[in-house]
Amino acid sequence: MLSQTDVEEYFNQKDFDVRQSRFGRWIDQKCTPDVVWSLSDYILDYVSNNGEEATFTVKDIWQSDYAKDMVSVEFTKPATDSERTPNEYDKFFGQPMNLLCYSGVLEDISTTSRHIYKVGNMRLLEYVSRNDSYTYNFICLYIEKVLKDSGLWEEFQNFFDEQTKDAYKELKDAFEQFCYDNTNIRNKKETGRIFTKVINPLACKYQKKGTKRGAISKNIIPKQDLMYNRDNFRDVYSSKPKNVSRNEWLEQHPDIQVSTGYTEHQMVAAKRFIRNFNDNNRHGISEYTQFVSTENDQMSATQIHHIFPKSQFPRIMAYYENLIALTPNQHFGYAHPNNNTQYIDKAAQKVLLICKTCSVKENLNDSNEDKIYSFEDLLFVLSEGWEDSSVLDIPDGDYNGVINAINAHY
Repeated sequence: MLSQTDVEEYFNQKDFDVRQSRFGRWIDQKCTPDVVWSLSDYILDYVSNNGEEATFTVKDIWQSDYAKDMVSVEFTKPATDSERTPNEYDKFFGQPMNLLCYSGVLEDISTTSRHIYKVGNMRLLEYVSRNDSYTYNFICLYIEKVLKDSGLWEEFQNFFDEQTKDAYKELKDAFEQFCYDNTNIRNKKETGRIFTKVINPLACKYQKKGTKRGAISKNIIPKQDLMYNRDNFRDVYSSKPKNVSRNEWLEQHPDIQVSTGYTEHQMVAAKRFIRNFNDNNRHGISEYTQFVSTENDQMSATQIHHIFPKSQFPRIMAYYENLIALTPNQHFGYAHPNNNTQYIDKAAQKVLLICKTCSVKENLNDSNEDKIYSFEDLLFVLSEGWEDSSVLDIPDGDYNGVINAINAHY
């Protein structure tokens, strides 16, 4: 699996100069991190079922079984096979596909006006489809590279340095003129929509003011403002001060309505990712067997179990640190005794949390392995599952402290 450094090295080998390509749709209004991530995950599922060399259209992806199951509840749009579908999904999926094509993730092999795609770089697709945080990192690297290759970076850098209304106007005017001079976009409203998708991810990355309602924003751009689904569990708390509890934060922001459909999609993708990671990096051995079990269970870890049940703890249903790879016997006979999936054995939960802590430690300490876990997210999962924020005070990397907290809790 690729790391962020690998993606940077890939981009360094490419030339995305818009002055040469004349392609103004290298990014567009619908190219938010969550939409690009969702589309990437739909495409990954499609080629997993049809082969890496499979060709497809936008319609093939939105009408795939996986997309049908996810997209309407995820983005509060009509079902993918409804009569309104073409108008709803042409831009919704087509614009992110343009981004994926220009960046090299996909390849447009069309010989007519009907766009036909195939995967251009499978490893990049796997990176972008891992979760929306990886997609966000990808988009930021991509935008910056396009701007530098196109001779626009200095204007953006000046604005980020100065952060004034005058610098904002100069940048926006320069971007608009660039589009007029080098692309077929001649509509000021269109350039404004694209400008927002260019400046705000970078403003968020560098903790700067960006644009809001056609003017310089009053505050630093938070990550949730970049999303189509602005209020999902991960992003709701991204701008929360550390000294404010999550419940207090929600009470202070009564307008927040969390999108559970989007989180359900994240969970499905996260479970698939953990299963594939375990197969590729742990030879399919269960995390329970690997770290504590002395039983001779030779079955593969085909089951991905929520240590803290998703029905009770939806905020952490998609966190890798709350998912553990088990064999069927371990899942339905140990984690859920007597196949009762409505019941979690607390003694088993304690052991599985210790196993997961070992998995996190092993991954983060292995210099040769792509880092998929976060120590901070491990603490968040524990604090959420126990409804105890004190665990968040454990120093970074103190795995003994985590295990001591687990033993003390149970």
